[in-house]
Amino acid sequence: MKEKAILFLGGVAFGTAAIFVKFCTISPPLITFLRFVLAGSILLAFSRKGKFKLKYFIIPSLFLSLHMMFFVSSVFLTTISASTILVSTSPIFAMILRRRIDLFILTAIAGIIIINYSVSFGYLLGNVLALLSAVSFAFYTYFLSKLHYDFTSTASFIYLLSSTFMIPILPVYGIGEFNLVSILAVLGLVLIPTLIGHGSIIYTANKLPISLVTSAELIEPVVATLLAIPIFHQIPNIQEIIGGAITLISIYFIFKK
Repeated sequence: MKEKAILFLGGVAFGTAAIFVKFCTISPPLITFLRFVLAGSILLAFSRKGKFKLKYFIIPSLFLSLHMMFFVSSVFLTTISASTILVSTSPIFAMILRRRIDLFILTAIAGIIIINYSVSFGYLLGNVLALLSAVSFAFYTYFLSKLHYDFTSTASFIYLLSSTFMIPILPVYGIGEFNLVSILAVLGLVLIPTLIGHGSIIYTANKLPISLVTSAELIEPVVATLLAIPIFHQIPNIQEIIGGAITLISIYFIFKK
């Protein structure tokens, strides 16, 4: 029961990520780098000594880094509602990785098609990046679930390792524009959706069924969409409402089944 409560809290924390990202004026790889290097450094101070075999965490950390990079980029190119709904489809790809395809997965894909039907190129590119973020997150949780580890001794290293994958990309994108709002937004991104949100995933990934762990993503679009309406005046259009509802309901039935 404790693990499920932690996972639910993490899902709510995830919902604030897109809001913090939207306030940033620095580049997506720099946001990703700062998010993970700061979170990793904070957790490092509380880490418990233990054996950490780096080679086993390289692949999960790579996919976590890609997940965040794609997600941040999508928020800048499409609506918060569409981005978070599409990112929350990671459970579908987690099921596909386990070769479990049924009618509900097909209806979820139909919902994705509705969301992307007749949208402008900029929004379409943002939506594609959100889907790539979902695929990356599915691979991240898939590989992480294969490992045996202790949260307090490995979480900081996963974040720090994830941040290193952004270093070669930074010269290509640049740093963007630093200002007080961006600094505060990055700090919020580190404290709430990273330490609480991703921390809950790392803590529960080898304690709960992986399908339940990835389902925490379902909470994110609801929280993010509700926050985006008063803060950024982003009211979901009819395509996002219908397509998003079909996709999220389909994922719900996948887990119920």
